[in-house]
Amino acid sequence: MVLSQDGFPSPGVRRVRDVEKVAEQWRIGGAPDDTNHTRIMELVFAGEQADILGTYPSSQDPAGELGPDDFAQIPLLLVQ
Repeated sequence: MVLSQDGFPSPGVRRVRDVEKVAEQWRIGGAPDDTNHTRIMELVFAGEQADILGTYPSSQDPAGELGPDDFAQIPLLLVQ
């Protein structure tokens, strides 16, 4: 999983850089126009990255009102 560290993150975010719709200085671009998209830029996983990171109920609600089920869920990988 690849994310970008931010020394001055948005409130409630643990030092992970925001991903915005349009790139800005110190902000990564390419996000959809909603408030609960992922900040993960790359995912190495057994499956399609776009399917995993892009499957969530898009919302315009403020981040503080969203719960875990409102974000993309990365399935667990069972090792036997």
